[in-house]
Amino acid sequence: MQSNNPLWHRAGALRAATAWLALCLCQSALGQQPSTVLIDGTFDDGTQWAVAKPDNWNGTVIVDLDGASIAGSARGFNAWLLERGFAYGGINRGPVGYDFPRAVAYLVEVRNRAAQSWGEPDRTLVTGGSRGAFAARKALELSPDVFDGGLVSAGGGAGEIAVLNNKLNAVFVLKTLVDPGAPLKLVDIDAQSESQALSALVVRAAETPAGRARLALASAVVQMARWTDARSPRPADDDYAAQLEQMLASWSFAIAVPVRAAVEQLAGGNVSWNTGVDYAALLASSGRAERVASLYRSADLDLAEDLRTLAAAPRISADAEAVARAERLMTYTGRISDPLVNVDNDDPVDPLSDKLAYRDLLRENGSGHLFQMLWSDRPGHGGMSALDRAVGFSLLIDYLDDGEWGDMSLAGLRARADAIRADTGIDLGELSLYEPRDVPPAASRWDASDWGSYAVVPE
Repeated sequence: MQSNNPLWHRAGALRAATAWLALCLCQSALGQQPSTVLIDGTFDDGTQWAVAKPDNWNGTVIVDLDGASIAGSARGFNAWLLERGFAYGGINRGPVGYDFPRAVAYLVEVRNRAAQSWGEPDRTLVTGGSRGAFAARKALELSPDVFDGGLVSAGGGAGEIAVLNNKLNAVFVLKTLVDPGAPLKLVDIDAQSESQALSALVVRAAETPAGRARLALASAVVQMARWTDARSPRPADDDYAAQLEQMLASWSFAIAVPVRAAVEQLAGGNVSWNTGVDYAALLASSGRAERVASLYRSADLDLAEDLRTLAAAPRISADAEAVARAERLMTYTGRISDPLVNVDNDDPVDPLSDKLAYRDLLRENGSGHLFQMLWSDRPGHGGMSALDRAVGFSLLIDYLDDGEWGDMSLAGLRARADAIRADTGIDLGELSLYEPRDVPPAASRWDASDWGSYAVVPE
């Protein structure tokens, strides 16, 4: 189907757009938003839904895991979508939680409610950030007959099992080396008590050079970002102390204890393990070994001895039945038939390599040509600018219109951003796209090729 969006008008589009474009340009110049019609409601389990349709609707509906709360008060990128004529909405996160197939079913139903009210849409797109990115990826896998494409950001491309395994590795290192008697359970947790215990251990570790060195090692095995807070300047590449300060500011948040608790509840048990993990190998492949070695030298600690301690420490096994339940809910097949753009950054919650794990999975399944990755050089969870996301979205629309991705060079993306910014009265922030260097391999992956293969390894 062809797009009716005049920003990327193509010959043969479904609807003539000259008058509509003039209206949008006038609104943009005045900084005005088109008026919208909102439909909303609540599904039987308490999940709220809503969709906003602008009066210049171009025939496309966009749904989002977080769309119900945004549709009625859109700002930034979402306001820009409405300005461009896209209907936008979706559901709220609870009580769906991490049951992504159920979330997808609700997103499809929201789309159907919009169709009942306004007529069959020309296109249906899915978007989402953080947990919403998981749901959007699953939507393209599970409902290719409904969704025509997607845009995601800030959600683990390696799948939830791999994400939680990585975070287990980090807290296992910290507890084992700093205080084996600390009250962290690591798995089968209560979110509140585990969060308190983790925060206390991080504070304790940060008080001494030895503890800080071990925090650096724990951060390295999970490939935590070197820069995490936009309110602070980017640390220099060789300023390891400043990098560690950045990680300390985000450490407890990055470990995502509430996520683990919610996933364990849904799966009916622990879905993480570190049997067979070689922590020396994880450090060597992390791209952070020199920082760790430097901080260990400054603390007069023996890194080799700590690695031997980790190698000898008793390991944690998962609940095989819980893993099997989580696999189909929260990990990927890589089998998609519609285009997907991922606009992302080096996120303290989701490192660069997690996103590349998803790209690699698509390539292995013959769908790599449908995927584009744009990198934002901004810190924090979901730190990319609205303009970064708008550029990614415009690429998606062009691909749907033409079957080609267009100019993917940084110069081409900057020109695209300039055109978008010149044609809107909405503040989308600054463009921060770049090309990262030396991205390490993902610390772990778990996808459909692994389903059913987990077995408890005897100690």
